[in-house]
Amino acid sequence: MTVLLLLSIPVTLLCWCFLVPAQYDGTFMGELKYKQDLLENTPGKRLILVGGSSVAFGVDSAALEAELPEYHVVNFGMYAALGTTVMLDLSENLLRQGDLVVLIPEQQNQTLSAYFDPDVMWQGVDGAYELLTCLSRDQLGMMLGALPTFAGEKFAWFLRGQMPQPEGVYSRDSFNEYGDVESSLCARNVMAGGWDSNTPIRFDADVLEEDFVERVNAYANAAEARGARVYYGFCPMNAFAITGESTVEDYYNLLLEKLEIPLLGDPRNSVLDAGWFYDTNFHLNSSGRQLYTRLLARSLKAELGDSSTTEIAIPPMPDLEKPALWQGDDTDAACFRYERQGEAWTVTGLTEEGLLRQSLTVPSTWEGLPVTAIASGAFSKAAALETVTVQQNIRRIGDGAFAGCEALTAIRMEQGNPSSCVVGQGLLEGTDALIFVPADRLSAYRTDYFWSVYGTKIQPQT
Repeated sequence: MTVLLLLSIPVTLLCWCFLVPAQYDGTFMGELKYKQDLLENTPGKRLILVGGSSVAFGVDSAALEAELPEYHVVNFGMYAALGTTVMLDLSENLLRQGDLVVLIPEQQNQTLSAYFDPDVMWQGVDGAYELLTCLSRDQLGMMLGALPTFAGEKFAWFLRGQMPQPEGVYSRDSFNEYGDVESSLCARNVMAGGWDSNTPIRFDADVLEEDFVERVNAYANAAEARGARVYYGFCPMNAFAITGESTVEDYYNLLLEKLEIPLLGDPRNSVLDAGWFYDTNFHLNSSGRQLYTRLLARSLKAELGDSSTTEIAIPPMPDLEKPALWQGDDTDAACFRYERQGEAWTVTGLTEEGLLRQSLTVPSTWEGLPVTAIASGAFSKAAALETVTVQQNIRRIGDGAFAGCEALTAIRMEQGNPSSCVVGQGLLEGTDALIFVPADRLSAYRTDYFWSVYGTKIQPQT
């Protein structure tokens, strides 16, 4: 009996995964299988843009296609948390004679390595399991390890009778017929201080990992065998976020040394003012998208020997969003240390009193200006802290903000719109705390672009 029970567990999980109808079709990752179909079924010579979400947000494919009418543009940019190499795996066998491929990874370790996230990939292949045949043995092993969690969550959605349907930009509804993210919501920079400290941009040599270089070169060789050409392009990069000792020129020379494919354009042109971005250091707003598309078109034309005038107009750069003054609970304001950034404050640490507290509420204002961000390590050494309440005014929480909070059990989010508070993938570094959100916003948080990586760590407030 025990043996039968044990055998029934994997069978049940497999049924939940493969026999239950697809549940993630309306999410951002639900677009992946449709991009695969678009790539496979687009006729003629194609201009294929491969990368993460910076490609999805950064290109107006219709305008690019008008500048290069010999090619049909396919935006094959998806999500950095998937990793770049999986996008190469998915596209390699679909390349054909005459294709141009521009690889445009985001300038960070995660996308310049062989990084792969099986949890995210399960959402992408939900209902299109033939995509699993494109993955490597190592990736399939990781997918197998992540299957129980995915199957359980998928079946839970099925039982509720309500598929996850994210709100705002991060849903499948935001993608157009080319695979571009096209939304009126992407009007201007909404980041606290104009940039996201969780994704600093560096040009140091250690950003580029050897396994990534090997995969790109192998991909280029496979493409050449099929009659396609591959170029390396430079993603849009927020000038506010650049750090490190090496320069973009240093990095360009490193790529020349490592890659066996031509580099497209001048990377300095891809370093743009913060006003062109939307909600990350790589996602452009609608105006920035036009600027970058023009730069990409000009670079491609130069490479192809096309001297025609580029007709894409450059719109005015939107002003940075001014932080709103929101009145909330400022009872604990004196327990924090602050650093002023423009017309707002960032919480950078705790006072002696704050370090002794078991419960703290991050204030909405300090000395007449809004508090909009929590820096990395801000709660470091707060060994007594058990509960933190983050109010609606906070627009960014730095990775490792709660590192060292050994007693922390609950991070209480009062923000109703999860996309309004940017977090990285290291929010819970150094703590086993759960994230409690308004009960009616649980689905929104668990399917949000920024917050979904925390999955079951996100619980409803009671």
